[in-house]
Amino acid sequence: MRERWGPFAGMGVSRVGGGRRRRAGALLLSVLPLVVALVACTPLYVPLVPERIPIREVAQLGDGSTLSDDAGVLTVHVVLARVPRAGWLALQWFAPDGTEAASDSVWVTPADVGQGRTFTLPPRVTPTAGEWRAVVSFGSDVLRQFRTTVVAAGP
Repeated sequence: MRERWGPFAGMGVSRVGGGRRRRAGALLLSVLPLVVALVACTPLYVPLVPERIPIREVAQLGDGSTLSDDAGVLTVHVVLARVPRAGWLALQWFAPDGTEAASDSVWVTPADVGQGRTFTLPPRVTPTAGEWRAVVSFGSDVLRQFRTTVVAAGP
């Protein structure tokens, strides 16, 4: 005869049947985290492969672009390799202390590809000893940074 137990006494549930149910419940509880983990790892977006994102074209400078120091006169010569649209080509001069010493800009169009532009540090700015930087940009894109070291003038 089977023995009746606990809160299930009188309901026809025996210890043998309850053991099977407990094992089934334990199995369910042990498998449940695995099922939850697998569901959590599925992608949450549709479609699974996003559409092709258009790449924005940016202006480029050619290899002939240089910064030179001719007897204390700093000069940047840039050659335009690509100009995707008309806009301002800007150059900013930065002194050794990091402040902007001067700036200049010129309007360029796609027809200007292959042509050069020359920017010179204005004569009102005296190049002090240290590292000078010239940053060339087109619109909001920085194209290139040039650096040179100006040595202190001798006595």
